Amino acid sequence: MKSLDVLATAYNSIRSNPVRSFLTSFGVTAGVTAVVALVGLVSGIGGFVQNEFEGMLNSNAFEITRRNPDFGDSEGRNASRSWPSITAENGEDLAVYTDSICTVAWEGTSSGAVVFQSSTALDVSIQGCSPQSEIVHGIVVEYGRFFTETESDARSRVCILGADLAETLGITEADVGSAVKIAGHRFTISGIEEASGSAFGVSMDSNVRIPYSTYQNLFSRPGSEVVITVMPLDGVTLEEALEECVSIMRNLRGLTSDDENTFYAVTQEGSLSSINELLSAVGAITIGIAAVSLLVGGIGIMNITLVSVAERTREVGTRRALGATRLDVVRQFLSEAVAVSLLGGITGLALGTGIISLVSALTPVPAVVSPWSAVAALGFSWAVGLVFGVYPAWKAAGLSPVEALRYE
Repeated sequence: MKSLDVLATAYNSIRSNPVRSFLTSFGVTAGVTAVVALVGLVSGIGGFVQNEFEGMLNSNAFEITRRNPDFGDSEGRNASRSWPSITAENGEDLAVYTDSICTVAWEGTSSGAVVFQSSTALDVSIQGCSPQSEIVHGIVVEYGRFFTETESDARSRVCILGADLAETLGITEADVGSAVKIAGHRFTISGIEEASGSAFGVSMDSNVRIPYSTYQNLFSRPGSEVVITVMPLDGVTLEEALEECVSIMRNLRGLTSDDENTFYAVTQEGSLSSINELLSAVGAITIGIAAVSLLVGGIGIMNITLVSVAERTREVGTRRALGATRLDVVRQFLSEAVAVSLLGGITGLALGTGIISLVSALTPVPAVVSPWSAVAALGFSWAVGLVFGVYPAWKAAGLSPVEALRYE
């Protein structure tokens, strides 16, 4: 039997039983859809998260905090709640001991209403910042200026508004130097930041920054929690600065050589690695589910192929009587099993591509279908049909022509 004849027979078998063929291939369809969509989504989410993190944390800086960067470490997260707070005093000490290699900044956060004339913005993020925050976080003031060391030391009530907050309140360049009320306290506008965009769908420009000393006096208390951000000076590597700061922080917190750190030093790379590990774990679980679906689909294909063999026993006998070899019969039924499985694979690839396109169109996630995942999906579909079609095909080939012709 020629290859074209085999393919034609397989096509006619599917066309004569379209509903059965579709239902038989459904397990393969579900598995391939899951694989294609998952690989595209994980890749897209990974790229999206990386882009968002690049906007949030300087790649050449790290944070010292009690917040556990490992999303999967619930035990470590619970333990960190009992650790001593990271305080502004820690930041000041760290700045003194590392002034030759690092720039150190610290921030505390609260929230409240900001009022300008007749306009009010509710639940605004109030950020108490050290003067070095401008350098460490790359803050660009479009109109006016950032507050000075002198203003910080004097606990001056000056503020820098985020671009979106200024727009919400109707504040323009001409209003720099005017007064606003932050949580009921009168402040003078010293500057308006250049727009920074958003991170994870949340605006980074809807905040107001004030000197940390003023923030501590009005909205906090000594010993309150802060996040310390450290940026190495030119000529100093991130690793060198990280090692030095961790050593100093351990001394400041009275830790011995046997004690574990009671703080985290978080780099952009470390945060991304933690998220990628979480995405990989989710991906592995989903691929496992997809593999089970492919297995179920393969069993379904084998079952239906066995039914087809039973239904076409006389046809097999006739073919053998007319000179078809056992190999011809094997090729015939094996090609039908592979065709049904590939039908499921192609349908799954189309559905997976549709899901990826929909996600890419409706969300900021740059999800795309990976070429290798598409090839792998179709390859697995072919392999499932081949593996699970062997037994029924071999069984059909083993039928005695005489007995097959007598079959009713």
